Amino acid sequence: MKKGLRLWALLSIIFVSTLLITNTILYGVILYQDAKTVQKREEKLLLDLGKQLALEPEIQQTLLANNYSENTEQYTLAVTRIHQLDFIVLMDMQGIRLTHPDKTKIGKSFEGGDEKKALHGESHVSISDGTLGRSLRGFVPVHAQGKQIGVVALGITLDSLSKLVTNSRQQYTLALLISIGVGLLVASIAAYYLKKQLLNLEPKEISRLLTERNVMLDETKDIVVVIDSDETINLANIAAIDMYHRLSGNTDSLTGQKIDQLLLDKKQVDFTRSVQQLYRQNGQDYLFSSAPILVHQKQIGSILFLRNATESLFVTDQLVNTTAYASALQSQSHEFMNKLHIIYGLVDLENYNELKIYLNDILQPEKEFSHRLAVLVKNPIIAGFFIGEREKFAERKTQLFIEISPELPNTTDQNQTTNLINVYRYIHHALLQRYLPDEVTMKIEYFDQRLKTRYHFQLNEAEAENLELAFAENYFTQLVADCNGTFQLTINEAILMDLETDYKEN
Repeated sequence: MKKGLRLWALLSIIFVSTLLITNTILYGVILYQDAKTVQKREEKLLLDLGKQLALEPEIQQTLLANNYSENTEQYTLAVTRIHQLDFIVLMDMQGIRLTHPDKTKIGKSFEGGDEKKALHGESHVSISDGTLGRSLRGFVPVHAQGKQIGVVALGITLDSLSKLVTNSRQQYTLALLISIGVGLLVASIAAYYLKKQLLNLEPKEISRLLTERNVMLDETKDIVVVIDSDETINLANIAAIDMYHRLSGNTDSLTGQKIDQLLLDKKQVDFTRSVQQLYRQNGQDYLFSSAPILVHQKQIGSILFLRNATESLFVTDQLVNTTAYASALQSQSHEFMNKLHIIYGLVDLENYNELKIYLNDILQPEKEFSHRLAVLVKNPIIAGFFIGEREKFAERKTQLFIEISPELPNTTDQNQTTNLINVYRYIHHALLQRYLPDEVTMKIEYFDQRLKTRYHFQLNEAEAENLELAFAENYFTQLVADCNGTFQLTINEAILMDLETDYKEN
């Protein structure tokens, strides 16, 4: 996979770029507003100072005399320096200068043409060209003895105004640089933190892992769901969604639903145990397992796995039992002719005592079990199951005697056969997990579309108590209910287990 920009670098660039863009825009707006503020401040200063000068007696006397005054000139120059202005000019009602920083301009007309409003009694501010260049000017009329006697003009050149703006901007520039530096540091820390939160994965790696995970979950036949701490489903694969649609009969989304909508009897399993557990629902056997989801050593939910075990267990057992049944039938066909030859030979020799012994020997139940089973059990699947189960007990040095009375008819109901074998399998599995006696008797009686099975054997007290707990499990209770049956365990001097189920023949 082609490597691109690393996530840490990408996040840093994004954060820094965003920071620079926002700070640049903010800085530009601040500078623009600051320039406007400085100009308005200077305009107010010009008008306020002009109004103050218009009240000065010396200014009024100079305008009333309409003559140049050295004292007035020095006074205006002093005020100009104090307030950092470029000029203060007094003019009479004809616009003739009576004071000016450049004495050669005294006695001449004021330049710019923006003084006319002030000559008509209106105070105002304007920007215009004059002898000192383009400047910001303020004009204030001067009144004395009940009439206007002249105008005070104050101004600052735009170059000087720009210097004021520049000086004001320096503090903003410093603040901008500090904020950029702090922003870069915070952006780097944030990028590093997010990188760690993403388990140091790059964007392409995250995308690939997400795609692979979705494909893996959707293609698996097992049911996989992710729940949070409130048992709400946050993620479900296609198998889980299909199961939910079959159960609910609608096409609603499974995400956001409670786990009760999928596991109708969740009391059968324990979500806190990370081991496989048997779960039964709607006649189906499942292998249930769960695993906690930890984030920073804190459990935020669980992932649940539900595997359909009915079909796989049944097919496996059926294959093993059918193989055993076929082997028994094959052995029977080979041995049949041999036994006939032996019987014929003994009769021909008229050795009747040996013939009697031989016949008793071959008719012993434990040796002729498979022969009798083929006659008494017409359902080949159940017959094969019994042969396989007998071999399992034989491996544990225990003889499983199976008595069938009368013969067990065949049935075409596959579910009935499956449910019956599931109950037998559970009982035998529970027995094989314990220390068994030398003999276990299994008596099967068929009557009135019902099948009654009784187990009889000896067991010590401790093993008997554990056995009682095994048959109190919800899973076994559900297995018996699926067969429309009943189960009773009696513990006295011997162990008696009575199972009665439906068994309808063809």
